[in-house]
Amino acid sequence: MKKMSLEMVKKSFIGMPYSLKVAHQIESCGYGFIVSCEKGVILDVFEPGVED
Repeated sequence: MKKMSLEMVKKSFIGMPYSLKVAHQIESCGYGFIVSCEKGVILDVFEPGVED
């Protein structure tokens, strides 16, 4: 997948149900993600190694 900006990836994936396809798409852009255990949706996307 073409490298997308962090903000674009967040807009595209936060709130989506977790699946292996979604996980692969996020990771192929070079980002990590957090999944809600209760709801099974993507809660946040982040750039590994960068702290807020």
